[in-house]
Amino acid sequence: LLACAPYILPLCDGDQFGKYIFQRIPAIGQLDYLLLGGFHGFFNSVPLSSFGLFLLFAFQSRNMDLSRAVRFNFQQAILIDIALIFPELFSSISGSAGQNLPRIVLETSSNLVFYTYAAAIGYSVISNLLGEKPDQIPVLSEAAEQSIGPM
Repeated sequence: LLACAPYILPLCDGDQFGKYIFQRIPAIGQLDYLLLGGFHGFFNSVPLSSFGLFLLFAFQSRNMDLSRAVRFNFQQAILIDIALIFPELFSSISGSAGQNLPRIVLETSSNLVFYTYAAAIGYSVISNLLGEKPDQIPVLSEAAEQSIGPM
C-alpha cells in the first residue's frame, strides 16, 4: 500500500486536465472531488506543499531503508509528475493565445493528457495492489529503474 501512496502527487497535479471530462460527465467530477478534494484543499492552502512533497519523494527514492519496489514507485511517480510539466507549460504559454484556439483543440489535447496520465497512474496502482511491479510504462519505467540503481 505504501508503494501506491506516491501517485497522489501526479494525480493531484494533473487533475486540471480532466476539466472538460468533468464538465461533460459530472458524476466523474463528483467522484474526483470526493477522492481528491481533501488533497487539493491541502495543496492549495499550504504554500509550496506540492513542491515539498515532490522533494520528499525524491529523497525517499534514494532511501536504502525502503524496499526497492517502494523506491521504484517513488521515482516513477516523480517522473510522471515531471512529464506533466510539459503540457502545463504549453497550457500556460498558450494562455491568452489559447483563447483563440477552437474548443475542440483545447478539449482534445487536455483530454489526451488526462487519459494518458490517468492510465499510467491507474496501471501503477493496480499493479502494486496485485503485487506486481508497474514497470511497463514506456520510457518512464526504464528511467525510474535506472535512477534507483541496482540495489
